[in-house]
Amino acid sequence: MIVIVGTRDSNVKNGKLINEKCPKCETKNALHFSIYKRYTHLTLIPLFPVGKYVNIKCNNCNESFEYEDLSENIQNQLKDQKLKSSIWMFTGSFILALFIIFTINKYIQKNDETSVLIKNPIIGDVYNLKFSNGYYSSMRIDKVTNDSVYTTHNNFNAYLPYEIDDIDKPENYSNRKVHYSKKDIIKLYQEDEIIEIKRRIKK
Repeated sequence: MIVIVGTRDSNVKNGKLINEKCPKCETKNALHFSIYKRYTHLTLIPLFPVGKYVNIKCNNCNESFEYEDLSENIQNQLKDQKLKSSIWMFTGSFILALFIIFTINKYIQKNDETSVLIKNPIIGDVYNLKFSNGYYSSMRIDKVTNDSVYTTHNNFNAYLPYEIDDIDKPENYSNRKVHYSKKDIIKLYQEDEIIEIKRRIKK
């Protein structure tokens, strides 16, 4: 998916300036304005507004004017224009905030769940691992005794944590048998070498 960051303009109001003369042709009630709000977007999803500007044009002589070139009376008329709410321009920011909240909540829930499961290992649990060399892998619990845990390590490593699911297949656990004490397992979790526990509930 291509992500495009940029700005766009939205026309929020059009109208005519009453009892004002064109600075060039001096025709009265011929000045029309268009007010635009500019907003930043991420792949066409608006994030937040970044300003506004006004286009002023005379319908008689077709001359266009900058806001700063107009008289103080005209500028005050434009300042007094009531604009529609632009809350929709914050749509992307709302979505991003909700995503961040959801991600943080999931992370906290995952850590809470892992902290409970690590104290009660059972056969079939799969522990996702993070090694000191930056690679990731997994190990499966094959046997649990009063003070020991017997595991089989995955034959493959992953570069990123979400890739562990791709290598977590029964055929990838073979002869790499490792025995840990339950204290060692707790220590690995405390040192962030065990980052997640997957417990498959048998139906």
